[in-house]
Amino acid sequence: MSGVSVTKGAEDAVPAATDLVVLSNVNKHFGALHVLQDIDLTIARGEVVVVIGPSGSGKSTLCRTINRLETIDSGSITIDGKALPEEGRELARLRADVGMVFQSFNLFAHKTVLENVMLGQLKVRRTDKKAAEEKARKLLDRVGVGSQADKYPAQLS
Repeated sequence: MSGVSVTKGAEDAVPAATDLVVLSNVNKHFGALHVLQDIDLTIARGEVVVVIGPSGSGKSTLCRTINRLETIDSGSITIDGKALPEEGRELARLRADVGMVFQSFNLFAHKTVLENVMLGQLKVRRTDKKAAEEKARKLLDRVGVGSQADKYPAQLS
């Protein structure tokens, strides 16, 4: 099975001021399996990106590398013009700013979609509940699932 391969074009090779996430020639192997193969991807500030592909193609691995939940074998990743931190306080600061929600098995089953999205703002950022809810609703609307806010993970497809 081949891994995920994403290319947006040569014009994206030089990071622009609006580029938020830039992956350049990123490779990741799990043993003999080459999951991420020479990934070049630029995500602009405010851009919404959807990663699709068959099960096992590397979608989750790609997302996990951006938050350094997975290390890469070669290539580079920059966030807001800075190289992805290796470890320590810089990485902790990045993780406090980058929220990731994976497939439903990683959502808290006893919390609604809205409560799951609010959780980082409440626990990490110590945002007050009203502001966290307002931001969470805007984010859910932005990705087209605002109508699912009050559902629990088991109620989602």
